[in-house]
Amino acid sequence: MPIGGRISGGSGGAADTSAWEVVKEFDFTGMSAYTFGDNDAETLDTIDWTSRNQSRSSSFEITTGGLEIGSSSSQLTNRWYSTVQNGPALVADLSDIVTGYDLNDTLVLQCLMTAEATTVQTDADAGSQYLFAGILATDGGYGNSGGGNWITSSWYRRLSASTNYFYSRFGGGPDATMGDNDAQEDTGAGAATFLELVLYPGTGFSSAGSLNTSFQDPLTVTGGRFYGNMQTTLPKNIGSSGTTAPGANPAFTLRPDNLHCGLYFSYLTTGGNRASAGKVTFSKFRVLKRK
Repeated sequence: MPIGGRISGGSGGAADTSAWEVVKEFDFTGMSAYTFGDNDAETLDTIDWTSRNQSRSSSFEITTGGLEIGSSSSQLTNRWYSTVQNGPALVADLSDIVTGYDLNDTLVLQCLMTAEATTVQTDADAGSQYLFAGILATDGGYGNSGGGNWITSSWYRRLSASTNYFYSRFGGGPDATMGDNDAQEDTGAGAATFLELVLYPGTGFSSAGSLNTSFQDPLTVTGGRFYGNMQTTLPKNIGSSGTTAPGANPAFTLRPDNLHCGLYFSYLTTGGNRASAGKVTFSKFRVLKRK
C-alpha cells in the first residue's frame, strides 16, 4: 500500500469504530419507486446519481426492496473487463458525497445486497454464463470501449455450478491485459450479502465480502480480503506466502478529482446460447471516512 496519509489498520479483530465517520448512508428501501432510463440523472437523498448501460439491463429501478438491477437473455452480453465497461451501473461522484475529499483520505464503500440467478439454462452452454454484482469505483468511463479505469468488489457465479465467490477485479487503461487482474474466493455457502471496498491514499485498495446481513465495521471482515494497487491484485495471504509485486510503477489513475462510486450488475456470456437471467437488489449503501 502507498505510505503516508490517513491509512487504516488491519483486517481482523474488532475495529475502533470511533476512528471512522459514516459520511453518508443510502437506504434504497425507503426511497420512492423510480425506473431509470439510459444515462438518467436522478437525485437520491440529496446526491446526484446517473445510470450507465441501462440498455443492457432487464430491470433498473428502485422498488420497495431497494435498488434492483437485472439482465437476461433479452439483452446483449455485458461485463466490466479491461476497457469493456458495458455492465449496468448506477454511479455518483465521490466528491459530492465526501466534502473536501483529497489524497490523504481513506474511504470505505459498503453495500448490503441480495443477488440471485433467476433463470439458469440447462443446456451445455450453462458453463459460458456468468453473473456479477457489487461495488464499483470508477473514473466515470463506461460503454463498449469506455477507456476508463475501475475497481470492483463483487460476488460472482458461473451458472454451470452452484459455487458462489467473493471477487475483486480492476481494469481500464491502454494495456489489453488490464482486465486480467482479479482474485476470487469461495464464499462457502450462498451469494455474498455484504461487500466492502477500501480506497487508500494513492493507488491502493482492498476488498472483502461476507454473508452478513448488516453493515460491519471497516476492515473487520476477512472473507475475500484481497489487496491491490492498480497494477496487480494480490492474494489474501500477502505478507506470508503471497509475494506478488507490481510489474510497474503504479499509475495514479483513480484520484479524488475523478473518482465515482457505483453499484452494478452484469450477465456475461462467453460463448454459445444465452438463455439465463439474474438480478441484484441493493438495500443499502454507505460511505465511511477515516477520521
